[in-house]
Amino acid sequence: MPSSNQEMVIFIVIAAVGFVFATLTGLPPASLSPVALLLAIIALIAAVLAFATRYYYYLYAPVLRSKSGSVVLDPDDAFYMSQNGNAILVRKDNLIYATSFIKVPVYSSSTEMNDEQKFNFSNVFSRMVSISKTPIKVTSQLYSINKDDYIARVTSRLNEAEARYNAIQLDKNASKPQLDRIKGEVTMWHNLLDSVSKANSQALDVYAAVTVFGGTEEEAMNMISLKADEVAAGISATVGVSASVVTGADMLVLVEPEYMIPPTTISELMRYSQNQQTQNMM
Repeated sequence: MPSSNQEMVIFIVIAAVGFVFATLTGLPPASLSPVALLLAIIALIAAVLAFATRYYYYLYAPVLRSKSGSVVLDPDDAFYMSQNGNAILVRKDNLIYATSFIKVPVYSSSTEMNDEQKFNFSNVFSRMVSISKTPIKVTSQLYSINKDDYIARVTSRLNEAEARYNAIQLDKNASKPQLDRIKGEVTMWHNLLDSVSKANSQALDVYAAVTVFGGTEEEAMNMISLKADEVAAGISATVGVSASVVTGADMLVLVEPEYMIPPTTISELMRYSQNQQTQNMM
């Protein structure tokens, strides 16, 4: 149902409810009992809601569309990955739009170039965006390196070392060199975890994105595979680097916030920052 029609239907229903309760308020025996006050309050609330629906529907419309506590702005999926894992697919009306990403390795920065090198690089960039009749989007993505697995392994080793240290402290036959060695191992894992957690390691990828559309998913996938290979080959020949089509989970780094900023890695950074603030306050 279009939003304007839905707005009008809700307005009419709420206004009708308010009118009914307002009418019942003046009819006996309701008019002679405390029920009249309750009916009048309900009629007043309905009138306010009807007014709000007529003029401020856009403010609380998302709440009416919410499901399981989550606001649903669009019932359709934003995108989904192709079966071969080398493209992002979006269904719009009767067409399937497929987008592939081509990674372009960059081994130098403009801050390290002189004026002539910058001019030559801009010329190479101009040729790169014009290698195909299909529009190409060339951009870069800065993202946090996912250190979740590495942090988990370091934390596990630290817990094991601390468990051995606590056990050896209870052992009356343990020698001091043995105790010092386990203590040093615990300190090493602590220092490694702190050094990994306190820094937000980031990476920068330069990539080109190309989009085609087809009437069916299979048609769109075949077309984007050919076009992505064509663009990758053109970029490799023009820029002089080995450009490659991004596939699988690596592609999600370019489109999914959860992959751009890994939640576990960020939580570790927050934990480290909180611990540092606590130590500074002591």
